[in-house]
Amino acid sequence: MQTRLFRTPHWPIRPDILSSLLMTDDSPTHMLKVATSLAQEAAELALARLGQAEVSHKSDKSIVTDVDIEIEKRLIERLAATFPEHAVLGEERYGQRESIQNSAVARYTWVIDPIDGTRNYVAGFPCFSTSIGILDRGQPVVGVVFEHNLSTLYTAVAHEGAFRNGQPMHVNNRPDGTDLLVGAPSTKDPLTVSVLTRWLATPGIVYRNLGSTAVQLALVGAGALSATFAKRCKIWDVAAGALIVQEAGGRFTDPRGRPITPFDLTHDPGDDLPFLAAAPQAHEQLLASIADLTN
Repeated sequence: MQTRLFRTPHWPIRPDILSSLLMTDDSPTHMLKVATSLAQEAAELALARLGQAEVSHKSDKSIVTDVDIEIEKRLIERLAATFPEHAVLGEERYGQRESIQNSAVARYTWVIDPIDGTRNYVAGFPCFSTSIGILDRGQPVVGVVFEHNLSTLYTAVAHEGAFRNGQPMHVNNRPDGTDLLVGAPSTKDPLTVSVLTRWLATPGIVYRNLGSTAVQLALVGAGALSATFAKRCKIWDVAAGALIVQEAGGRFTDPRGRPITPFDLTHDPGDDLPFLAAAPQAHEQLLASIADLTN
């Protein structure tokens, strides 16, 4: 009895079908799903190691923990397997962009802050987050900020709105006479000191400093803060939050009112990105109040 071997038929596969079979799913919906899963995985690891992290100092004197590094490493590994043609820019691999393809030609760049609010994390102050922004040639298209302690998920997709735990959210234009809650940074550079001194003397402006730029941006999108300002922040602090604010109806500009997005990825990622993010009415008011300081 002769055994017959069954082989795959050798019919030709159309090039467009073959390409689609091999293509990574780059849809915003899929990328949002992956980013959300990664942020939640980061939170699980961070909370499991809370109070046990090993602390060291970076060259700029900011602190980093072995947990920050481990989270970023895991996220990069997941992304390398899922989106091999995408570039990844992480805070703890400062100045490096990793991609199977040349990062200069990669269409998408994932910008990761594994723990935004590391000082809070080390101190046990319950406000820190994971921020993941996805840029399409510098333009934010997906943003995820996950606050670990309250398990609050802030998300946005370009042209599809912003959400908190799956519910639509919007910036809040406060009525005249209502206090403006403004997120303030901890840095003491001359511009920050001048701006905050000016606002401190302005009736109706009240400061809040949560220690996480990403969370403060998300809260502007949610309407809990009217605005947030920072001078010495980096692209990984704002890549996700910028989109969340804009998709919630707010404005994200430099302190002179000029657009920041799309981000210029040819710049040193360690460069400062001064910004003012706010609901439209508060943005206009706050810009006008510091125009002489920023020109």
